[in-house]
Amino acid sequence: MFSVAVPTSTKLRRAALITGLVLVTPLLSACTQEDIDWLFEIGEEWGRANGVIDDAGNINYGQAVMQLFGLPSGDPLVDAALDAGSVVANLEDAERLAREGVESGDISKVEAAIEARAKDWGFHEQKAALLMAQGDAAGADRAFADSEDLVGKQISKGGDCKLLARNMYTHRINALEIQLGLQPSDQLSSKAAETQGFLDAIAANQSIPFCP
Repeated sequence: MFSVAVPTSTKLRRAALITGLVLVTPLLSACTQEDIDWLFEIGEEWGRANGVIDDAGNINYGQAVMQLFGLPSGDPLVDAALDAGSVVANLEDAERLAREGVESGDISKVEAAIEARAKDWGFHEQKAALLMAQGDAAGADRAFADSEDLVGKQISKGGDCKLLARNMYTHRINALEIQLGLQPSDQLSSKAAETQGFLDAIAANQSIPFCP
């Protein structure tokens, strides 16, 4: 959906809105890799045009701060970027909580991340994998179902089923592999193999139960 060509001037103005996210946090967990690549492409273009990124690709952080958190520009899209810092802080706090919870086995921290970003199915996948690792199969099933429900709602709004499913299963296998590295179990291995099978089917453009 991001391959549609738009005038460069429009790209640069749109980039002002997202540059706060692009420069401060490289990965939002409900984004596909295609989304992330697009954000970087547009953000880099805007950065070069505004002296934030030099010819060698280095970021001038002083200039970035001025661009992102300086005085209002008069351009509504640019001014919106100035508010991105607080949004990014909230995103990063949730990511930090989830990471700490996954690494320490503290499910309450993952749940706090979910509370902060309830529509981010990536956190539900992390919760499910952690619960499975802790032997709570029923809780894991509920968390996986919560993730699938969120993805299903995106599909019902017109989202591409296989694209969204690939994103969900990528988060799932990543979460499972983290737990396998920490505390291997047959249940985690079986779920990881199942998930990889779904990803392989999507890559081969085959039907999967989630996207018949």
